[in-house]
Amino acid sequence: MNDREANGTPVPAEPAPIAPIAASFGQFLMQALTDKAIPADKLEIILKARQEMLQSEAKEAFQIAFAAFAAELPQVERDGMVDLGAGKGRYPFTTIEAMDIILRPLLAKHGMAIWYSSVESPARDAVTVVGHLEGYGWERTSTRTHPADTGPGRNQQQALGSASRYAKRYVVDDLCNVVRKGKDNDGRGAIEELIDASELRELVDLIKATKTDEKNFLTLMVTGTEKLSDIRRRDFPRLVLALKERQAKQKAQRK
Repeated sequence: MNDREANGTPVPAEPAPIAPIAASFGQFLMQALTDKAIPADKLEIILKARQEMLQSEAKEAFQIAFAAFAAELPQVERDGMVDLGAGKGRYPFTTIEAMDIILRPLLAKHGMAIWYSSVESPARDAVTVVGHLEGYGWERTSTRTHPADTGPGRNQQQALGSASRYAKRYVVDDLCNVVRKGKDNDGRGAIEELIDASELRELVDLIKATKTDEKNFLTLMVTGTEKLSDIRRRDFPRLVLALKERQAKQKAQRK
């Protein structure tokens, strides 16, 4: 007993120890988990807020890096040529290898990378490629489906492999905003050409097989076109794929 207690003077209670300030969110979380005064629902709110903050920071870091990457990205050369056949024209294009030579080191410089994955395509004779552009804990994706690229001397696997490479080029275009050098007047003239008799027959057969209303199909799928024979060659692969997807779904429903 001290002098104050002996004289009847009340002695104030010792203050509760103050927890040390957490130096990181991890330390704060460990303190919160052991603090019975903090209910579980409050911890859930804290964790969700932290996750959203980290995602926001990752997105911002990615956007800053991508802006710097885009500022240094040059236009790419058209190093390949597609020949549509006798009398059908041709057009230049940029191969995926030429893109990779330019993109890979530049992306790495700015802390980013591209990788690809494949998913099941709705049509059996088509490929679907998903491109992933990643960096700083953030990711952008782009998906492209392309029908098998049939051509002289190609078997089914080779046609699908060619379609996969074609899809990758367009996925990269979308993710990295690739711009090609020069004009492609030859290519524009070629892809503005109308489909030929064999391509028209393929569309007609698919429309009949899927019981598709031709007028509605043209209205929904080909702007400004009133007849199948007026379809441009550049639209042909997309339309065939759409009809084959419809055909595959109809077969699956009948099983």
